[in-house]
Amino acid sequence: MRLKLIIVLLMMLFISASASAHETFVRPISGWVDVGDTAILPIGSGHNTTSTELPEGQAYIKVISQSGQVQNHTLSEKTATDGFWKLYDIDVNDPGLYVIDLFHTEGSWTHFITNPPVTGYWEHKYADEIDFEALNTTGWADDWYVERSYPKLCYAKAFLAGPNSDFSIASKPLGQTLEIVPLDNITTAGKGNFAFQVLFSGQPMDNLTVTAERIGDDTRLEAVTDKEGKVTLNLTAPAELTEWLIRTDTGMDSRVVEAKDLPRGKNSNEKSYVGPVYRTALTLRNDYIKIAE
Repeated sequence: MRLKLIIVLLMMLFISASASAHETFVRPISGWVDVGDTAILPIGSGHNTTSTELPEGQAYIKVISQSGQVQNHTLSEKTATDGFWKLYDIDVNDPGLYVIDLFHTEGSWTHFITNPPVTGYWEHKYADEIDFEALNTTGWADDWYVERSYPKLCYAKAFLAGPNSDFSIASKPLGQTLEIVPLDNITTAGKGNFAFQVLFSGQPMDNLTVTAERIGDDTRLEAVTDKEGKVTLNLTAPAELTEWLIRTDTGMDSRVVEAKDLPRGKNSNEKSYVGPVYRTALTLRNDYIKIAE
């Protein structure tokens, strides 16, 4: 029965979806694990809840057990894959709650608007790495400019619950630069309103849009963080097995990036937004408690 369930879950996980990938997330096959199990941790990249490309670049995953044991892994070409997912697995040797901490960067991107207002292209480099004098601007308008340039830094977090889990651990920050902290007990996900706090460098960050999408239904719920970085979303779900992706990012927030005068067309007065973009994704499920057999 357990094998059949895993096969069904994998089939649901690997259904393809359209959209170019820009965010990274971890979607454990199951929220509940027992001592002796092998926990499968698919890692994907996409706009919605399904991975549409393999996470490229540098990615590091850390699994922290309730007892404080840490397993580190660097994703590489040797990491197993299935479709557009990287697959990492761990042996569950101890009881308690496991916290999954992921960092991923694919490098930097610069967006040129070659023919305003919208036509342009992406360069896989940071502005400081681009030789503007060597650019071939043939066919570009005289008011071309760099819209934005940023290193993309992605974080992701998820949980595995074993016997005797201390669920209060899930409400403690990990120290990710941009982090979504669940304030309510994670076992209540899917039962109604759920509170979160967004931290940037350990401090509450206001005025960020937080979204939640239920797996299998990419309708987005949205809310904006208050002065304490807090937000509440209604995670009510009709399905017996429910999984949510909760996300936010700093985008072109002026507290993180700055407007600069980069090289541009002779008729352009546009500023360029330069600086890192931080993105973070939290996965919550409603199966952290073992179902009685």
